[in-house]
Amino acid sequence: METTVKQTSRLKKIFRRIVFILVALITFGALFLAEEDWRGSRAWNRYKHDMEAKGRSFDPVALIPPKVPDDQNLAMIPFFAQGEDIHLPDQGLNLPHRPGWHYGLASDLTIWSQAYGHATTNSTQAASNVLEALNKKEPWRAELESAGARPYCNFHIDYTNWDTSSNVQAATMQQFIHIKWFFRVLLLRSEAELVAGQSDGALRDLEFMQRVNNGLRDEPLLISQLVGYATTEILLQPIAQGLVEHRWSDGQLKILEERLQKIDLLSSTKRCFEGERDFCLNPFFTGFKPRGWGRMEQLNFNRALDDTILPRIDLLSRRIDPALNNSCDLAIAQLSPGAFIHHRLFVSMTLPSYGSSSMKTAATQTDVDEVMIACALERFRLAQGHYPNSLDDLMPQFASALPHDIITAQPFHYRRTSDGKFVLYSVGWNGTDDGGTMATNKAGNQDVLRGDWVLEYPQ
Repeated sequence: METTVKQTSRLKKIFRRIVFILVALITFGALFLAEEDWRGSRAWNRYKHDMEAKGRSFDPVALIPPKVPDDQNLAMIPFFAQGEDIHLPDQGLNLPHRPGWHYGLASDLTIWSQAYGHATTNSTQAASNVLEALNKKEPWRAELESAGARPYCNFHIDYTNWDTSSNVQAATMQQFIHIKWFFRVLLLRSEAELVAGQSDGALRDLEFMQRVNNGLRDEPLLISQLVGYATTEILLQPIAQGLVEHRWSDGQLKILEERLQKIDLLSSTKRCFEGERDFCLNPFFTGFKPRGWGRMEQLNFNRALDDTILPRIDLLSRRIDPALNNSCDLAIAQLSPGAFIHHRLFVSMTLPSYGSSSMKTAATQTDVDEVMIACALERFRLAQGHYPNSLDDLMPQFASALPHDIITAQPFHYRRTSDGKFVLYSVGWNGTDDGGTMATNKAGNQDVLRGDWVLEYPQ
């Protein structure tokens, strides 16, 4: 009996100790969370106050493009607003490999003509067949023609109702895929118009493409910018084709040159970085639990974005320096160890994917700048019968200003070739002058990480 009493007493002591330890742990945990909430909120509020004092706004509404009246908005024709289908006969068609626009090579219109049911080996007849099929079968053609005078393209995306990037991507991806198909059809039509001698029609189609592209660049999220990169490359193809085949007049070249001068991917990409931060990530952190941890993650994400993403694009000097980008990549990698403990989990998860966007921006903007200069070079050739010895010879009659190489902030490299053509190039992402040699991968496509970024007419 005495042994039983002792055992019961011992169990009570153990139980009281366990209760005491649990209470102590709960108390400590509560105090720790309270301290973390206080520390995280205090640190975030201090950062926010300091940044607002420097002029930064934390209101994402300022990044939303202003809405325009529907009757002035190209994006409100039924094709975009209701999502009408576009039909191209290439689904299941084994089309041959097609080099990029850098080579200035057009589609093989005879294959497209055959796909539409007309076999021919004559490119002019093939162009006519393609135009007849497109103009007859595509219901959006009449909509596009009637909306030709609409000066704006605003997609009326309600960003204020979304709080995460996944929601935004799900809601916009289908529309942007639709836009890319729209560009593919206008690309085919403009190429056929050039071959058929209808360069005014090709110029009009390029204007439609440019207007939609402007709407994409006005959107505040990176997904729209990435689609804009792709549509910009599509837009350049028929321009390059017309240059290679000498199908543009001086007046048309001047219009194209002026339009290309207005494309500023550096500003729109940098604004998209800010949009990703203010639309997608900062609202997410606000509802994060525990709150203090969320605020510390938010603070470190914003600081890392300020230090490693935004500096990659220098708007003042109009430059994207690969060496600086590489150092920023290393800085992000150094933040990954101990990411959970040091409240850098979202930094390590999200920022690496943003880094490649600056390289893509540089490559696409370089493509735009090179084609713009090529338009001026072609205008010189039309007037003088040959290409100039130097890009300086274009000023001021054929170009009011010439863009510089975004990689180096120095003039583009240019030389006339022995066959009377020219080579125009940027040193590319490796920062090394490879003499105008473009690197290719195993598939025969350009390797943007190696070699120069070249605009060279085909042999």
